[in-house]
Amino acid sequence: MKKEMKLRILLIVFSLFLLAPAFTLEKTITLGRGDNWQDLITREYLDYKSGRWGSLDLVLEDFEYQPSNKTDLLLHFNLYPVADAAGFYRLKENNIILSEEVKRYGRAGGGFTGRDRGISLSPLAGALFKEGNFWDDFTIEFWLYPMLLNDGEIIISWEGFEWGADSRRPQSMRVVVRSRKLHWEFDNFFISADRELISYNLSGITHLLPKIWHHHLLRFDSSSGMVEYLVDGIPEAVLYTTEKGGNRDDIALPHIGRGSDGLFTIGKNYTGFLDELRISREFVKNTGLTRYRSSSGRAVSRVFDLEYTGTRIKRIESIFQRPGNSAVNFYYKASDYFERRNRLETPWQQFEPGSELSGVRSRYIQVMVELFPDGLKEVTPEVSDIRLIYEPDLPPAPPSGLYGVAGNGKATLHWKSVFEEDVSGYLVYYGDYPGHYLGEGSDQGESPIDAGDATQLEITGLKNNRLYYFAVVAYDSTEPPHRSLFSREISLRPSWLFK
Repeated sequence: MKKEMKLRILLIVFSLFLLAPAFTLEKTITLGRGDNWQDLITREYLDYKSGRWGSLDLVLEDFEYQPSNKTDLLLHFNLYPVADAAGFYRLKENNIILSEEVKRYGRAGGGFTGRDRGISLSPLAGALFKEGNFWDDFTIEFWLYPMLLNDGEIIISWEGFEWGADSRRPQSMRVVVRSRKLHWEFDNFFISADRELISYNLSGITHLLPKIWHHHLLRFDSSSGMVEYLVDGIPEAVLYTTEKGGNRDDIALPHIGRGSDGLFTIGKNYTGFLDELRISREFVKNTGLTRYRSSSGRAVSRVFDLEYTGTRIKRIESIFQRPGNSAVNFYYKASDYFERRNRLETPWQQFEPGSELSGVRSRYIQVMVELFPDGLKEVTPEVSDIRLIYEPDLPPAPPSGLYGVAGNGKATLHWKSVFEEDVSGYLVYYGDYPGHYLGEGSDQGESPIDAGDATQLEITGLKNNRLYYFAVVAYDSTEPPHRSLFSREISLRPSWLFK
């Protein structure tokens, strides 16, 4: 019984030993996960987010604003402390929280808790709210996610003053909640051609609901005096800063009084979230309201060298999500030739992740992924990784059992066959120095001599009494063929004494 059990164990161990090479042949290249997608050479309209395994997932790039030469103030609320991306305002007070869960764009949204807490910014040189400035076109916009919508909640505000002949007159600009609508209040904020300070007010018509994101935008056209307020791109209110409605000289313009270095404040007694607050020195005609910037995004990997021509690409796998009617497409290029940097000349081939790739053999491979949002551009797919599974087409094993017999001006070599499916033939190397097979002058030609699929070769035309060194290499059927390592080396000295 014990002998039978030992025999079974030995058979199992021996079987595993025989099968081990089959498993070790399969190799994997992983994009994503631990390498954080460092093998991507092109990334268009895509971004990263924290995903599975604590690594980064590929997602569509959202519509987060980028500063330009027309940007006066830009707050992303991505990092703490909050900073003006345009560089015209210095943070003076920062009493908010950042939420990665409640946000419109970017990494986080700004959370405001009321109780006279929020953000205060001091205008620097070049800022619109710097004292003495006359404004032309401007736009103020932000995304709002209110929690309470209590009357009197102030979203943004500024206070200053303008000197008169013998007194100073207060100025202010506020966006305040009244009856679940936003009111824009400009007190003594505009100035006429004869230096008269003028006040204007606008209010929306849409009753806002808590816990819903809405985009609010107010813009001023200095050529017509039009002030327009829009909610989610739909006009809610409009007025003109002129009574005569004709010449530019009749248009009242925004003016920051002399001596007014008042703070620009955000959310002092507001409860809720705010994201992407931007002030522009232009009449913004088109602004992005969808969550994602583009109708598609793509990423392209570098070209991977799998070392051997004819390597079998078994399959390409991926872990990804396609919520709603978003989509992900996958492509590869494969070739045994690579002439241009990071580009293969073969066409892209679409594939389904995880499916076997029949008949795909190459040394070089490149992959591409395309991400598409849902129809409303509100939902993005996520790609956690891409894995290339392949089996290298390794060179044959070197021939064994090489021996030879010297003759009169010749040498006859014999070796054992290499029992591998794709071995096509053997090359015989010779020379007159160990390890240097640069021989020439034989009747069969220079080293190496192609012996075809034979396992013996007679080399004639050699010089008698000269010591020659020989080795044999196997090659396979790939193009160009893979060559094995050299067999063991033998030496023979032809002589006229051999008959």
